[in-house]
Formats: sequence, structure tokens, C-alpha cells
Amino acid sequence: MKKIFFVLTILTAIAFSSCANLLVSNPSGSTVSEEQLQKSIRELDARVNGLYYAMNALTTYLGAQKYIDVYTDVLASDVAIPSPTWGFFYAAEQGRGADETAGFNGLIWQYSYILIRNANLLIARCDTILNTPGGLDEEDTNTANRALAHAYGMRGYAYYMLTNFYTDAAKLDANILPYYNEENYKEVQRLSSYKYIIPLAISDLERAIDMLKEYQPKVANQKSYMNADIAKMILAYLRMNKAIIFDPSDRTNDIGEALRLVKEVIGTGEYPILPYKEVLTNGFNTVVKSQNWIWAVDVATETSRQINSFWSIADIYTYGYAAAGEYFAIDANLYNSFDTKLSATDIRKKWWNHSANNNVEAGFALAPVNKFFDPNRKVNADKAWLNDLVYMRIEEAYLLAAEASFALGDETNAKAYIKTLVANRDTDPATMTKIDGMSGTTLKEYIASNWRIEMWLEGKNYMAMRRFGWSHTRAKNHSARKDRPISAADLGAFSTPYSERQTNPYIDTPVE
Repeated sequence: MKKIFFVLTILTAIAFSSCANLLVSNPSGSTVSEEQLQKSIRELDARVNGLYYAMNALTTYLGAQKYIDVYTDVLASDVAIPSPTWGFFYAAEQGRGADETAGFNGLIWQYSYILIRNANLLIARCDTILNTPGGLDEEDTNTANRALAHAYGMRGYAYYMLTNFYTDAAKLDANILPYYNEENYKEVQRLSSYKYIIPLAISDLERAIDMLKEYQPKVANQKSYMNADIAKMILAYLRMNKAIIFDPSDRTNDIGEALRLVKEVIGTGEYPILPYKEVLTNGFNTVVKSQNWIWAVDVATETSRQINSFWSIADIYTYGYAAAGEYFAIDANLYNSFDTKLSATDIRKKWWNHSANNNVEAGFALAPVNKFFDPNRKVNADKAWLNDLVYMRIEEAYLLAAEASFALGDETNAKAYIKTLVANRDTDPATMTKIDGMSGTTLKEYIASNWRIEMWLEGKNYMAMRRFGWSHTRAKNHSARKDRPISAADLGAFSTPYSERQTNPYIDTPVE
């Protein structure tokens, strides 16, 4: 029983290691001195930093969050790995990752529960501080509430991720995950069901939204930390997945809430869609020139993962694995059907290396040379590894709004939202006319195709594929399972990791 918590404690310390002296003991004695109290308050911002540090840590390659984003996109099969020289994601190319001994399965579990444990530690500390006899002054109260908001938000996010991967829609009452909060995190817990956990995750995110609006000011180009808009987007995704994939019992309300949330984010006006003139020049490489980014990391020398970064394996202009041969490519069948699925005049087609696009980087067929690139554009040259990371952008809000509107039977607004996005990707008036004439399955498939192209290699299409239920045949430019059909049914629930089965004595004991 103690083994798993020893491991998690060590990993928690690692996750907090860049923020010195965070894991201090609780104030000793029966009363808390003013000095102890002020020390605890001063530590809160550093503890919040530790929550987010884990997103770009914990794995040898890419950092936990980007590793999950990339791996799941490869599983969904719109991303191909033509030559897996080192084999970093070859298991995903083979369709592996969900079984109990798979390394990827263990990573999702470990990463999510580290976020949860760090959040619970922070919530417990904030509760202690906020309940200090005699009260706090306004500044200290705001500091504690701000930290509390981040903790609720990240805990909700972690449970959102876990339920996405470990829930079997046909067994919503099955016990799949241990639920830890600030009151029970010190002891191993029995497994709980999706139906038990998801309302608690929703509550965490709703609480985070309210508190972040009040206590987390928005700072220009500082997008590493959760704000109310990020929490709204996560909650919108959760409700869409719940309504369409897992539990349609409250379908209309869930989808309606998702639509309300993304409309609020769009309505802020703070995140303009990446404009047409920048689609091929932005490079997805910096926070400063990407106003459309909602959640991102401004990578600095001390936080760079260097050759083991996302850029090393996604961008051939960065010194690393992609330039040396193990690069990502768009599935050739998807690329070859681009004109049919979208339009021949859609500029996004030029994101990928192809002679028809005047992109000829020999040896890198269909690599994303105009989507993800170092600004200097010299193959295998950038050794600084300081290009930034995006986790969420405004285009997702428009895609969700179109999807939600369609699901509610409102095709007029579904077309309006998708046209707003596509107008920044295709300037041919005929495309807008084409969209106006769409309805039913044709419109649904067009929205789905925009997900597949717009969000390629950004970690959103694994769940989008499950929501839309699309299927396709893997092209010959994959290194495994060539010409194999794949459907949403192939992306099922993950098994409880072997490590949890070995260390949790209550693994088969339901919650009382």
C-alpha cells in the first residue's frame, strides 16, 4: 500500500525540483506562528509553478503533455512515421498503448496522478492558511485563493484526462480509477466509476472558473498558467466527450453547456484566429506572435528540453531526430483527399512538404515544413531549442462551437462558426458558397475534416475521432499497419496499468 505513494512522492519532488524548497513540512506545534504563516504564503506561488512544471517534465522525450498529445495523434492514424529509426512512437504506429503493461498507459496514469497529488497538497495547504485563526489581510487572502483556483483547475484537468482514456462507454458503473482529494490523498483509495468521478471533475473546473476570474489576472504573453478561459475550454471538452462518447443521459444540457462555454471564450475577443496571411509564416513557434494561443509555454533556456523536445521530433529545421530521419508526416491518404474533404484553394494544404506546394525538402515527404518550423528554416540547424509550445488555441473554440451547434440541430450556427474559421484559411468565395449549401452528414463530415487538418499533431484528434466516429484506411507512408482500416471503435478504453494492480491492494474492491 505504501509503495505507490513512495513512488508518487519521489516523482512529486522531481516535478517540483525547479522550484526550490517547496516540499517543506507543515508548520509544527499546536499553533502557527506569524513567521510560519508568512513562509507558507510565500511558498504558494512556487507550488503553483510546480503544478505546471510537471506538464513539460516526467518523460525522457518531449515532456508529459506533448508526449501524450503526439502519441494519441499517432494512434488516431492521421499522423504517420515513415521511418521509425529510434522508435520513440513506433508502439503508437503499431496501435499499442492501451494494454496494462504499455509504457504509454503507465505514463498517462503516472502523470495524471502526479498532477492530482500536487493539486491535493496545494488545496490542503491553502485550506490551512485560509482558516488561520484571526484571518488574513486582503493580499494574503488573494494569494491563497489564487493558488487554490489553480489547484482545483489542474485537478479537474487531470481527472478529465483519466476519464477520457480509462472509461468504457458500455460500463459507466464499472470502477476504473481511484479518486483522491485533499482529504483522502494520504491513503490508497479503492477504484471509483466514471459516474462518480465526472461530477467531481466538473465541480472542480466550475470552481476554478469562478475563482480564476476573480483572482488570476491575465498578463500579455503569459499563457503558461491556467486562466478562466482555459478552464472553460477544458470543461467544454469534458461535456462534449461525456454527451457524445460516454454518457448521453443529459446530452442536450451537456452540449448546450459546452457551447455556452466556448462562446464565452470566443466572446472575450482576446484571441483572434490566426489570419490567412500568417498561416504559412507563423510556424507555431512563439507565444509573442501567436495571439490565437490560449494555453502555451514560453520556453526559456532553463525549461528547454533541448534535443528531447517536441521541436526536435516535429520540425526538420531543428537539430534533432526529425532532421535525422524520424519525422512525422500527414497520412498520405488524408493528404490526397484534401481537395475533396476541404478545398483545393485551402491554404492549409501547403502546411505539408509536397512538390505541388513548391515545398521540396528532399527526404521529408509530407512533413509539416510550413506548420511547425524554426524561423531560420535551415534543416537540422537550430540548436537552441527555444521555440515555444502550444497546448490550446482559439481555433479549437470555433471547431467545438460548430460541432456543438450541429449536435444540437442548429446547422445555421454550425455553418457560421466553421465559416469564421475557414474564412481565415481559404479566400475563395466559392468555398463559402459550398459551405452554405451543406447539411446533414455532409456538414458533419466537413466539420470533422477541419478538426483533422487544423489540429493535426496537436493532441486533439484522438478524442475528436471518437466523437465524430470517422474511419479511414492507413496509407502506405506509415511504417506499420499499412493499408489497414481504422475506426473510432479501435480507440477503446485503456486497461488499469500493471503497476497500479501490483501496488493497490483495493484494486478489485469497489467503493462502499
